[in-house]
Amino acid sequence: MKNIYFLIIILAGLFSSCETDFDVTADYEDVTIVYGLLDPGDSVHYIKINKAFLGEGNLLDYAAIEDSNTYQNELSVKLIELDGSDVVREFVLDTTTVYNKEEGVFYHPKQTVYTTGEDNKVFLNEDYTYRIRIENPALSKVITAETELIKDFTIVKPALNSLLYPTIHIPNNENDNEISWYSAEYGKLYQVVIYFKFYEVNNSGDSTLRTLRWNKFTTAKSMDDDGGELMREQFQNSTFYDFVEANVPYEDQEKENAVSVRHAEWINFEITVASEDFNTYVEVYKPSSSLNQYTPEFTNIENGIGLFTSRFSKTRELHPQKSTKNLLNMLQIKFANPNK
Repeated sequence: MKNIYFLIIILAGLFSSCETDFDVTADYEDVTIVYGLLDPGDSVHYIKINKAFLGEGNLLDYAAIEDSNTYQNELSVKLIELDGSDVVREFVLDTTTVYNKEEGVFYHPKQTVYTTGEDNKVFLNEDYTYRIRIENPALSKVITAETELIKDFTIVKPALNSLLYPTIHIPNNENDNEISWYSAEYGKLYQVVIYFKFYEVNNSGDSTLRTLRWNKFTTAKSMDDDGGELMREQFQNSTFYDFVEANVPYEDQEKENAVSVRHAEWINFEITVASEDFNTYVEVYKPSSSLNQYTPEFTNIENGIGLFTSRFSKTRELHPQKSTKNLLNMLQIKFANPNK
């Protein structure tokens, strides 16, 4: 769900060259806006469907009103699994309400999205194509889009040194450490994130799992979306410890004093890849530094606008070796001494 609200970029792009106050000189025309990212690693899938809006006065006022950009009549929405031109399965999507929409231009915190069903697990097949079909009975209108699924890929480094208990050592020095992988078929845009997970034990003996997200890498692009290209990202070993030291202790000293000990458990390397269409969409709608503020349009939605495509995430989960745990202990932020 963290990506579902990229829809606001689509809507913002529609009005990026408009004044907020203007006179409407044409009759309203229904424009359906669709945003969906299918991930074969997920079992529940969400599609955001809205409508464009116009009106006299300030558009920002309309954006904050749910009725302005939400269909009030019931839409018929299906996710169709295709093997070539043959239909394999059909999934009827129903509405659900999310309550954690962050504050912004558009109405919040409650929004309506379409889902395959939060209690109905749907596992997608990377060998098939997927079509979204949206029917608006009130307007006798059908909106469609299709996407391939990004296929699985191989992480090269950090290496998997054991299937039962894979470990990693990160020395505290100025040397570079490498993350590398082979690009995925149908994948184009890559983002690497490192997660550091540890247990925190308070003075009463209760433990809590904390996760720190280290998003220090810029996005990387493969040459094409055929797959098989060796790709690399690097980080300086010592910057990992700088990150941990800066983000583990609580700023609230009373809260920090309540911590008795910390135990390092996992260092996860997550690589997320998005499709060629997603990359094109980002390129088209990214802020321009040019004096020419004209924004071209990009959509892969038939009879609507927006983006329906795929992404895929893969994680290598490793346990810090004893030597790494000892280095964490030396930071003096209450990590346990592995020798005890």
